[in-house]
Amino acid sequence: MNAVVAQSVRNYEHDWKAAAAQWACRETDISRSDGHNETDVSEVIPLGGTPYDKLISKDGHPLTGSAARREERKYEHVVREREQESPEEREARIRKYENERAFVKDIPSAYTFRLVGDEALNGRPSWVITMTPRPDFVPTTPHAAMLSHIDGKLWIDKQDVRWAKAEARVAETISIGWILARIGPGAQFVVDQTRLDNGIWLPRKITISGTALVMMVHSKPLNEELTWSDYRKVPASVASARPAANQPPKSNSFR
Repeated sequence: MNAVVAQSVRNYEHDWKAAAAQWACRETDISRSDGHNETDVSEVIPLGGTPYDKLISKDGHPLTGSAARREERKYEHVVREREQESPEEREARIRKYENERAFVKDIPSAYTFRLVGDEALNGRPSWVITMTPRPDFVPTTPHAAMLSHIDGKLWIDKQDVRWAKAEARVAETISIGWILARIGPGAQFVVDQTRLDNGIWLPRKITISGTALVMMVHSKPLNEELTWSDYRKVPASVASARPAANQPPKSNSFR
């Protein structure tokens, strides 16, 4: 299974880089705390090689008035910045974005994999593979050290060798950022992906549950759901300069 997992990781990297460069979508972020739901809806816009999240709705109400103007000014400011940046600045920005996700490259060496069955997801056959941290794992990418404290399970589509679903469970406390938060044992992350018409797979839904110690001060329950919809491809010539962010979304291309 190691070769299959390694190929799935390479495909995962290819797909999220393609998304950052050319795929726009709508993101809905629902956070639940103390019986209260907070919902943010954003347009995710590829802008010069990395995505930009433009808030368009909050708690079920589209932004209007000063709130809408503020978000538009923020977006226009970023557009101008990216139009004026040097090739070196652009490269550094994209490299920073990619480094935040580079830990996936270490997944093949971080775990022992075991095939535990087959399962059909959305009518497509998948291998079901468990992931157990290896005691001899040596991280080679930023943030990869946390993999030693996370076990999980992958559902890998047999035809495309892509992740159809992934589950991760925190076995020991992990840190996010420099003392920004510590996520405690038992926290769970579930990622569901969807296949687009051109054969790449991108996230459809992520659910997060557990407990985090925020700023090392107070304990905060983690109960969040993020969903992505209305994926549409933006021409490279547009995404590299000024994307047409205000165009209505085309019909989605999910399978």
